[in-house]
Amino acid sequence: MAAMAKRLACRDHSRRRGLPSRLPRRPYRFEVFEGPTLGPHVVTADLDTVKAACLEFDPVAPWETVRERLVPLLPRARPLPVPVDGLVQAIVPPGILTGFGVDLGPAYVMVARDQLARWGIGVETATSTALANVRRTAASCDASAIHHSAIGGVPLTAIQSGQGIASVLILVPDCLERLLGAGPHLLLLPMRDVLLALPASVDRGLAAWLAAEWEALDPNHLHLGAFRHERGSITAEPLEDAVARA
Repeated sequence: MAAMAKRLACRDHSRRRGLPSRLPRRPYRFEVFEGPTLGPHVVTADLDTVKAACLEFDPVAPWETVRERLVPLLPRARPLPVPVDGLVQAIVPPGILTGFGVDLGPAYVMVARDQLARWGIGVETATSTALANVRRTAASCDASAIHHSAIGGVPLTAIQSGQGIASVLILVPDCLERLLGAGPHLLLLPMRDVLLALPASVDRGLAAWLAAEWEALDPNHLHLGAFRHERGSITAEPLEDAVARA
């Protein structure tokens, strides 16, 4: 099994850094892999906190005790420093190859297929449970998680949940409508706990630039293009062409 520190974006645009650790057996042997330099105002979960959370996790705990902590994990752009075989993945609407993790608080334990076998569940159950958990957590998000500003005169809304779920709200668009309104919006997911919403009519070159600026702050950033949101419906929209034109 492998664990990574949870990355959360704070109001000052900071977030915790991922520190993958190999957890081959109990007692655990930790291998810490330092990544690229973090961007300005970026914070990280300290290693002792991550290690303590991992040591408290029981990898053979029954499904009933961990099911409410299972969450979807969108793929980051940078590969893990050490390959992890057999990670569970599923294609989740709007067509994103999604992994899964057990939320330990300051870190996630990434879920592999042999873990599902020990729990006695399949990928379908893992997916539906993880999405239900996101919906439950999203229900606790209020106005404090939503920040309004503008860039170049273009309105910008950022969701920073403080609970690591902002990016995966794209998988539960019914929750997005409650937080953002009916739209239409163009959505960007540069970090695990950052979702940016722009007017759907925004210049795509500006949107591509904004996504790149945010991604540059986080070595473990996401890079999924853009998504159009309108009345609880999500469709993918690539930004690579916009980058080429900008």
